[in-house]
Amino acid sequence: MFVQLDLGWMDHPFPRSRFRIADGGQIDTLRSLGLRRVKVRQDLSDPSSFDQPQVDGAERALPAAAANSAATSVPLAAAAPAAPMGAVALATDEARRPAPSHRERMARQRESLARSERLHGQATRAWQNVARDALQQPVQARDIANGMAEAMVTQMCEDDNTTIRMLSEAAGTAASQHAINVCVLSLMLARSMGLNEEQLRGIALGALVHDIGKQMLPDNLRNLGTESGPLLEREQREHVAHGLRLGMTMGLDPIALRIIAQHHELRDGSGLPQGIRGEEIALPARIVALVNIYDRLCNPRVKGASLRTPHEAQALLYAQMRNKLDVDVMTGFIKLLGVYPPGSVVQLSDERVGIVVSVHPAHPLRPSVLVYEPKVAPDDALILHLNHEKGLSVRRSLHPHHLPRAMLDYLSPRERVNYYFAHGLEPVDAEVAA
Repeated sequence: MFVQLDLGWMDHPFPRSRFRIADGGQIDTLRSLGLRRVKVRQDLSDPSSFDQPQVDGAERALPAAAANSAATSVPLAAAAPAAPMGAVALATDEARRPAPSHRERMARQRESLARSERLHGQATRAWQNVARDALQQPVQARDIANGMAEAMVTQMCEDDNTTIRMLSEAAGTAASQHAINVCVLSLMLARSMGLNEEQLRGIALGALVHDIGKQMLPDNLRNLGTESGPLLEREQREHVAHGLRLGMTMGLDPIALRIIAQHHELRDGSGLPQGIRGEEIALPARIVALVNIYDRLCNPRVKGASLRTPHEAQALLYAQMRNKLDVDVMTGFIKLLGVYPPGSVVQLSDERVGIVVSVHPAHPLRPSVLVYEPKVAPDDALILHLNHEKGLSVRRSLHPHHLPRAMLDYLSPRERVNYYFAHGLEPVDAEVAA
């Protein structure tokens, strides 16, 4: 069976979080982690592993509903340590549960956000270790970065209902938050464009370390704003050159190295440091380049720089930079995030105001919105998933500065916008579940 672990990359000893079970010792290790259930990818498993197994002399049949799904939750059977794979049995069919109550939906909502924040915190701490070790212990830094990239690809690929979630709170420095934002958005964009898993791992790694060369810059260059003219050009040239040298010393893979080398290049040849154009720029680098600019617009590097909402940042990309960025990548990015990316404050068609907290790639024009309800405590506010709300849609974007104080305090739009993957936030359509 091909298993997929719902754990942070530092929470287990396996080289990857997604792998094919090869022996009983791996099952023992899974048990030793305190896991009672693991997720199995049936589409990647050997079909014979689902033949009716013997467990303590009793047959356990594969439920018909589970047989048709790509990923199934599987309990680890309490068999002897040397038990064969037949000791792993599929869970009973739970597809016909009644609709969840308000309390159950609130619990799932909180659990989904808490998990996203926990995994984001793990990634942030790991990135800070990479930045710390890159100069003195490059091999160790590479191993940590590779582990991070593998874990983030695994988290994104857990299921087809992975969404992009805006975090309420985000740990780490501005540099680590930028790296995680670029990685999350680049991965979601690359997957939506059909890139394969090997390419996804390279993009994850390259996005995480695209600015690693800044570790070698003097403070006066490292802390520039976004509109610093000739000094900014010098900073971009130097951190790319330093980053490429560091990446080669670390032994990064070719996709990641090209991202480091080309993430400031532009389609029309006006980018840095080489001024290459069009398809001379690798597709992974074109993806990271666009996401990097978008995140810098949402999250300027210095206080006092003009802040743009996610909606404004995306509109600015299209209006002013569509001739400089890859057309297919730009189109894919807009399709991925819709017109109102997470973090956008919006007015709905029924006049209510809310903040977009997540966008599902399958229906980007109908995001999930936390709505201002003065009679409901902010902690108890239920997210409206517009994909499931007939007759309700987004009317327009609003700037937070135009909100009344009570509404602003309730929705709490963040000065910095931070993203991570989310699972279980949005209810699955009945036909999808079936």
